[in-house]
Amino acid sequence: MVTDPHTAENPAARHARLAPVDTAADALFVYGTLRFDRILAALLGRVPPGLPATAPGWRTAALADRPYPGLVPSPGHTATGLLLTGLSPAEWRALDDFEDDAYQLRRLTAEREPGAERVPAAEQGPPAAAGGTADSRCSVPGRIWTYVWAAPDQVAAEDWSADVFAARRLAGYAARLEAAATARLEAAATARHRGGHPDR
Repeated sequence: MVTDPHTAENPAARHARLAPVDTAADALFVYGTLRFDRILAALLGRVPPGLPATAPGWRTAALADRPYPGLVPSPGHTATGLLLTGLSPAEWRALDDFEDDAYQLRRLTAEREPGAERVPAAEQGPPAAAGGTADSRCSVPGRIWTYVWAAPDQVAAEDWSADVFAARRLAGYAARLEAAATARLEAAATARHRGGHPDR
């Protein structure tokens, strides 16, 4: 999306990040704005299945002059998020387009929160303790991937807060994504219509 800071300048080139991903079986750990149903719906047209999960050894860091966070290594900390499953190849590409070039897609070890059901990000409590039991491991057919932040000079000392984002930025941020999605649908409909009327 050209109007959004997450937008890829060259999304086709960045889809190379997805080369090692089995889009039919693998899952994506999301920890920032993609934890919100409204953001997912704007990007994908639906809200895919998601399980609350944690990533020991990582933290969700605030980023300088950006409303969204980056996942960075941090021994002794645990990042919280959602494990998105059942994503189609097209949805993987849409989410890859959403993440800019400062993110790297990499494998991750995540732990499912025992007995947890999906809840809105703003209602989630503090991170679960690291080192869950074997029963708490995420049960997915394939591997787990996530987008980690690779520009350390932009990482803030404080953590990103889903609650603060929900209260101060979610409405406007989602509205921009929804407007962009509507514009894309309208452009596609216009193109299809003109395709059926070559005299126009």
